[in-house]
Amino acid sequence: MRIKHYSIFSSGSKTLNWEDLRNNRDEKHYFLPFSKAEYLQKVETATPSSAAQTIIKQIEKLGANKVFSLGCGIGHLEYQVKKFSDFQVVVSDSNVSVLRLKEFDIFDDALVLDVNKESFPVGNNFVLLFSRIDTEFNDEQLVVLFRKCHKAGIANICFVPAELLNLHIFLAELKILFLSILKQKKRVFCGYARSMRSFRKLWGEYYEISHGFGDNKSVIFLKAKS
Repeated sequence: MRIKHYSIFSSGSKTLNWEDLRNNRDEKHYFLPFSKAEYLQKVETATPSSAAQTIIKQIEKLGANKVFSLGCGIGHLEYQVKKFSDFQVVVSDSNVSVLRLKEFDIFDDALVLDVNKESFPVGNNFVLLFSRIDTEFNDEQLVVLFRKCHKAGIANICFVPAELLNLHIFLAELKILFLSILKQKKRVFCGYARSMRSFRKLWGEYYEISHGFGDNKSVIFLKAKS
């Protein structure tokens, strides 16, 4: 099952444009600072989140030490994985704002990458981090993405769904609809929220769950099928 996912942006943007959101200070959840000091102030934490702890622990169990992140955005989670582990962490995104992360010299590398058009510059020695960007793809694109990963020899994927469909997500979408009416601001279509059953169908030909505990968990590890 899937439903449409909407947002309301502080800037009043009527379309989803990640480069504009990354450059707009009014969009505090999406803004990527222009200086390293301001960036660190935004993402710094004394302790890792439960998601980061799980990711680090499971990657260590796999015997891996290299992470490649697709669609890193601001890089909150990636920063924690880098800070609290000895892993090599490479981040990527589809717009040039990611090059600011390259300038900050926090991650091992930062690349502009359109996964719909380009191949992955990694092999099976990397764990692919697919964090909170699933809403950006339609079902066909996600199937193609998992196929590309499998064909590229990527053995392990850490999948962190952005909108795993449950009662909370339904209520959140209703709240956005109410706020849209109340504030007279246009809802912006931002993709889809899917159920775990839907995700299993999309990756099922190429990957299977190796670590994860059902719909209430935010981190799922997938291993390639032979």
